[in-house]
Amino acid sequence: MSNITSPAQSHQNDFQENYLIVGLGRSGLSSAKYLAKYETTFGKTINISTYDKFKNINEQKKILKGLNVKNFYTGDIKSEYCPKGSYIVLSPGIDFNEIEEITQGNKVVNDIFLFLKYIEKKHVTTRNLKIIGVTGTNGKTTTCSFLEHLYNKIGVNVKLAGNIGLSPLDLIDDLNNVEIVILEISSFQLMPFIEKALPVKLDVGIFLNLTPDHLDVHKDMAEYTQAKLTLLSSSKRTIVNRNLDQSIISKFNDISFGESLKGDIKNQHNAQALKKYRQHFQYDRQYIFDDQGFKVSVEELKIPGQHNILNIMAGIAAFRALGGSTDQLESILSEFKGIPHRMEWVTKIHDVEYFNDSKATNIASTLAALDCFNQKKNIILIAGGDSKNQSLLLLSESMKKFVSHLLLIGKDAELFVESFKELDSVEIVRCRVMEDAVNKAYLYAKKNDVILLSPACASFDMYKNYADRGNHFKALVSRLIP
Repeated sequence: MSNITSPAQSHQNDFQENYLIVGLGRSGLSSAKYLAKYETTFGKTINISTYDKFKNINEQKKILKGLNVKNFYTGDIKSEYCPKGSYIVLSPGIDFNEIEEITQGNKVVNDIFLFLKYIEKKHVTTRNLKIIGVTGTNGKTTTCSFLEHLYNKIGVNVKLAGNIGLSPLDLIDDLNNVEIVILEISSFQLMPFIEKALPVKLDVGIFLNLTPDHLDVHKDMAEYTQAKLTLLSSSKRTIVNRNLDQSIISKFNDISFGESLKGDIKNQHNAQALKKYRQHFQYDRQYIFDDQGFKVSVEELKIPGQHNILNIMAGIAAFRALGGSTDQLESILSEFKGIPHRMEWVTKIHDVEYFNDSKATNIASTLAALDCFNQKKNIILIAGGDSKNQSLLLLSESMKKFVSHLLLIGKDAELFVESFKELDSVEIVRCRVMEDAVNKAYLYAKKNDVILLSPACASFDMYKNYADRGNHFKALVSRLIP
């Protein structure tokens, strides 16, 4: 049963707006602080209420102490918590389906919407602020972090926010000094805007890639894809991976990026659509280059994998689209070391290398990780967790090619066993916890082997998040060092 600390909302008038914040994680708390601080900014009175299924009323009051919050709710969510015409401010981790009962007649938004609405109302873009949005199944954080690194190195005041962890609302007080805002945006954060687009057009929208993911929340791939496409519909300049579906690259034909077009058979079906593009970025073994004379060497790039070259290329395309230019780009590229928990080199013990790829929460990420290694049959892979209804069989060919031992943890370990029981070349071992997996990997490893944590699954069945999982792996590995 829900607990309510005050009577029902009072009658609305033309100068009053009701906001129900659903979920009091980082973005929910930032939304509450923003609304409380700016409640009279736009000439209307704001009534703020909060709902968190997992925090009781006293916990909510403690977290929101000093803020003008009218109602606090917990337990099962009910439509009576927000009058018709309310704004429902949804945190990224909340399943859209869980709040369906209260959405009728209300507007579902989030902290990104509130941030862009502030930009619109305050005409912040007239002060030459530029906003880059990045989405895709994989590579968002690497691309955003590279862009942040690039702009920092050339002395541009840049801020990174969104799905990466910091709410964009936390940037507002410092916006006068910011030149570039980079937003990492997930499909969950784009879901409320499938029908209506974002309130302000971003300067650049990047769509990195698309593979099955989050199908435990999205009803199908069509919905997942449509959520991602909302970013492109809401951007002035668009940058798309030319491996995306032809219907996508035909519609958003501004800038494309991908492998070299020369002899690129798998992209021939997109040839007609690609002719319409303003600009193409591509790469070979030595360079990233475009069709307008730009070229930069990637021989000193420190982060491994073809997928990371694509991420870097997308970042460079956005930089160039906004008029960015520097003769230091090669040295800036060589200094970029990637992000924690994404193909992160941990250590080398007895000629065995350990890599932490805990951020691989889906099949495509683990496939990309395995493809980083050119040797055959030398990877001891630690995988498992919450598989999110993905088809694990997509891993079969890479498993056969690269993996000697598969050590399984987490709630869906048995699904892995069933999926790969026909792979005679791979030894499959179920492990109770991460420590068991790390210890077994150490015992199995031979000279020049690789021990790789790349779970292909979400972490929430065992850990707070992928970072918690990766940190635990690194701590356990450190104990092995003689």
